[in-house]
Amino acid sequence: MTTLNFAQISDIHISVLGDHHDMLSGQSAGFFSNIVSKINRDDTLDFVLITGDLLDTAQQWEVEQFQQIIDTLNKPYYIIPGNHDRRDKDAAEGLTRYQFAQQFNPQVSTRPTQPDAQAGYWSIAVNPSVQLVGLDSIRDADWGGQIDAAQMAWLKQELKNNVDKLIIVAVHHPLHKIAPIDSHPDWLNFVCDSGPELLALFDDHPQVKLVLTGHHHQTKADMLGQRLHLACPSLAIYPCAYRTIRLEQQPDGDWQVEWQLHHTTDEATLAVAFETMLESWQKVGFGIDFVEEYVLLALGTPHDGDGTAVL
Repeated sequence: MTTLNFAQISDIHISVLGDHHDMLSGQSAGFFSNIVSKINRDDTLDFVLITGDLLDTAQQWEVEQFQQIIDTLNKPYYIIPGNHDRRDKDAAEGLTRYQFAQQFNPQVSTRPTQPDAQAGYWSIAVNPSVQLVGLDSIRDADWGGQIDAAQMAWLKQELKNNVDKLIIVAVHHPLHKIAPIDSHPDWLNFVCDSGPELLALFDDHPQVKLVLTGHHHQTKADMLGQRLHLACPSLAIYPCAYRTIRLEQQPDGDWQVEWQLHHTTDEATLAVAFETMLESWQKVGFGIDFVEEYVLLALGTPHDGDGTAVL
């Protein structure tokens, strides 16, 4: 019977700026280091998936801090880029999107090299029965997401090549709205612009059973048909947590999936993260009722944090 166990970590935001806005990003390297130590002691986990925003400003110091910690991990790991993992379009310092791919994508040699092309996507067999597909949804124009034409063509072929496997797709930006703020005209960049096209594509390929995202800093579990979408919270922002996910194939061929949320801080630090989020969102003009709802969505319901499904 096939089983697979792994951890998903997202939005670490290691930052030269220290704590700022709603992020405890000055402490996130310590949070990340503690998680790696814990994962190293867990013999049940097969690998670690990081779904973007390792960094905050993509400066070399942040890269070095991340690399020092990830080098201590004793399990395989796979990384997709987030919008904070490349320097701003007009910046002279920091990683470009292609330089990030060169450092963290093992398949970068077969990717486009043009400055505006996406190059951080890959496909890896993590088990004879399971293919893990990592997408690159970042663009230089802003913090929104999309999948460019070259990557979309590659993805369609990759799905055709793996019709007999369970496919897990990792993408930084959620593919559908998961919170009320996603309908606010100034905050549409939380959801990938290519979401509708990707969802339709996955509907045509039922072997895509699990979609894992970050970016939104929300904890969410949604079933779209027979496909599970899990949005992972941020390590640097309340609720300062990551996920573990277990897949087990049943005798009838279906897959059972279990997911669990793990906080990375003590209660005092978690309380600070909670208050920091409340204050920062009010400062940008949202009312207290909206902000309190948003903070609760960041934590998610009990089912969003810990649940099971059959796929």
